[in-house]
Amino acid sequence: MFDADRTATSLAMGPLSGVVRPTLQLIEFQLWRVRGGQGPPPAVAKQRLIKEFARRFRLQTLVESGTYRGDTVWAVRHAFREIHSIELDPSLYQLALRRFRRFNHIHLHQGDSADVLRGLVQNLQGPALFWLDGHYSGGITAKGILETPVKAELSHIFSDRIPDHVALIDDARIFTGYGDYPSIEQLRGLLAQIRPGLSLSSADDVIRVHR
Repeated sequence: MFDADRTATSLAMGPLSGVVRPTLQLIEFQLWRVRGGQGPPPAVAKQRLIKEFARRFRLQTLVESGTYRGDTVWAVRHAFREIHSIELDPSLYQLALRRFRRFNHIHLHQGDSADVLRGLVQNLQGPALFWLDGHYSGGITAKGILETPVKAELSHIFSDRIPDHVALIDDARIFTGYGDYPSIEQLRGLLAQIRPGLSLSSADDVIRVHR
């Protein structure tokens, strides 16, 4: 019986992953542009946004929540001196370990980002760019106590001694105030309590938080 998730994971993590996944994503990006940018941006557009923000704020460290198949880390692996990625699901974590075993600057962590980020942030030596995508998405993704740990993640990041961290939160469209997903206005209120003066905006399905 055909298992779509297993097959997709094999393509993402197998020997041809460095060619197959980027090629498919580039095709998806071109189709999105042909459609006039309608609908949520594909992964390639968001990967380019990560690189753009790294350049804009001169950030050399990336911290990601939600490794999943490792495509984001793979796409930006040469754009940062240090990369940390957190994955809740043990199987996906093990697959990522194999995929990135040759890269000494890529560090993988297994656990709930609501917990792991606390110690990780405290050990950073300078400002970092955070790509927050650790929410439950069905399929082979893992679910923690909450469907999204974003409130805890933001609290750890912006309560830190380093004032210049930048956060990008993926899938802005699902932050509606329903269930475990706070609305963008609720996130704005939370950040105002944690660190007043932060800028929060949303565009192209990504919430952006910075000074």
